Amino acid sequence: MRNPDALFFAGGMPNAQMFPFKAISVTYDDGTSHALSEAELLSALQYGPTQGYLPLIRKWREFQERHHSPGYADWDVHFSTGSMDGCCKIIELLLEEGEPMMAQSPTYTGVLGAVLPISSDLVAIEMDEQGALPQAIAAACEDRLRRGGRAPKLLYVNPTGANPDGTCYSYERKQQIYRLAQRYDFLILEDDAYYFLHFLDQQPKSFLSLDVDGRVLRLDSFSKIMSSGLRLGVVTAPRPLLDKMTLHMQVSTLHPSALSQVLVHKLLTGWSEQQLDQHLARVRRFYRDKRDAMLRAVEKHFAGIAEWSVPKAGMFVWLKITVLDDTYDLVVNKCIPQGVFALPGHAFYPDSSKPCPYIRLCYSQADERDVDEGLAKIAAITRAAAAEKGAKVNGALAENPANAARGDP
Repeated sequence: MRNPDALFFAGGMPNAQMFPFKAISVTYDDGTSHALSEAELLSALQYGPTQGYLPLIRKWREFQERHHSPGYADWDVHFSTGSMDGCCKIIELLLEEGEPMMAQSPTYTGVLGAVLPISSDLVAIEMDEQGALPQAIAAACEDRLRRGGRAPKLLYVNPTGANPDGTCYSYERKQQIYRLAQRYDFLILEDDAYYFLHFLDQQPKSFLSLDVDGRVLRLDSFSKIMSSGLRLGVVTAPRPLLDKMTLHMQVSTLHPSALSQVLVHKLLTGWSEQQLDQHLARVRRFYRDKRDAMLRAVEKHFAGIAEWSVPKAGMFVWLKITVLDDTYDLVVNKCIPQGVFALPGHAFYPDSSKPCPYIRLCYSQADERDVDEGLAKIAAITRAAAAEKGAKVNGALAENPANAARGDP
């Protein structure tokens, strides 16, 4: 198809003359606008290569070199229909049915949904404020080796603004984990959708930047920095693995949206590096302000009934309700009927039937007034639920207006 003199009778490609779209232009938030050229329009509307739109592939390779610069030669990039699509295809490619896989715990619920139908042996790796615990990873690998098997071949991490708890892995922790990957010969699935939504002084170094062996498979997303509706993600990984992923995509999604790829390429080539960096900085400031507004409301309404840490990136506050052993009934049967929606922590653990005291609060959408109103409701409902169970708040029974009216203690 790259040969202009070829007589092409092979592919079932529709004739572009019958497409009703004759022009597409986009206007950016700085007021500038760009129209797609005739060649770009044709690429946007027609079938394309499974790996991705070739000009965008070249541009993203340059981007990855600038930000990560992997320490081995045989790497490449492959676009997918959102980073979750790439994540799911990697898991399906690498895991045989029943094989163990390690994942940080708590874990993004979408990954649990992708892994559990394949393997019930999901090894939960506990975390601290610096990321997944190296000793827990080593223990999981040694346990499998002692039983005569092999170490799990894959570790899932969400290293920047981990969903749901907002943790950012330290560089030292990443180095420790990478050395364990070399020792026990496992791959690292680096799902970094919030890489540019951090609230740190410096851009964190990635697992990919440490990779000298070709054992890191990195997932990037345009959802948080450009548009979630574009449904465009990208996998950076060793080329032999990406070649296998291409075979899977050729019989499933075929390729991600060509229009989305052309639009992203148009933006990345239309902006200078400085303009892109300015956009990313503006995104970070926006979400930092959102985070701070929610933290003010959390401190105001949940003092004495919950514990939390300050998210270092991402969109979520991970709230531990200390006056209840389990939050499922609180969220589903008490908050939702009153028009307040949050996510119970059960969704982020392999066994959702176990009691869980956590709630995930998302601060990306609501304005400060709605955040204050909503968290005031959740806190009041929580105190009432705790009072029903006789839980203590700061050494005293949780205040329940009904008890106060009766004069009960």
